[in-house]
Amino acid sequence: MEQFAKDVSQFVETTAEKVEALIGEGKEVVLFVGRPTCPYCRRFAPKINEVREALGKEMYFINSEDRANEALAAFRAKYNMPTVPGLLVARGGEVRVVCDSSQSVEQIKAFIG
Repeated sequence: MEQFAKDVSQFVETTAEKVEALIGEGKEVVLFVGRPTCPYCRRFAPKINEVREALGKEMYFINSEDRANEALAAFRAKYNMPTVPGLLVARGGEVRVVCDSSQSVEQIKAFIG
């Protein structure tokens, strides 16, 4: 779990409400939703961090550990993110989501665009 914290340390930690506002403004958003206690998230974190470094993009992170977070639950339902890790990419109000920890670095780069 220490490695997970290191992998997400350069991401901008945020909330569902803030991401919703950015999407509403048509901003580009690359968001990783996950939690340190999820083995699939721990497998995905170093790959998304490698992509962040390679692309030089600002990326956001929401820790999904708090299962009582109703705003996050509503956000995940709205954008069809049933499992974590979740990767959301938004541009100009268009939102795409993938929930697949087995994606390679190249597949993640291609998804982000």
